[in-house]
Amino acid sequence: MSTAQINPSQRWIWFFGIVYSVVILGIGLWVSLVTSEWIAILCAVGLVLVPIGGVAMRSRRSH
Repeated sequence: MSTAQINPSQRWIWFFGIVYSVVILGIGLWVSLVTSEWIAILCAVGLVLVPIGGVAMRSRRSH
C-alpha cells in the first residue's frame, strides 16, 4: 500500500493549515472552558471548517 505524496511546494500550506487549526481550536476550547459558553468552541470549529471547505472546493476544480 502506498501513501499519497505531498508536493514540496505545497508542504508549507499543509504545515500552516495544521498549525492554524490546532491554535484556533485550542483558543476556542480555552475560551469555552473559561467562560463556560459553548459558542466559543462553535466559532472556533467554524473558523477551521470554512478554510478546509475552501481548499476542498479548489482541489476539485483543478482536476
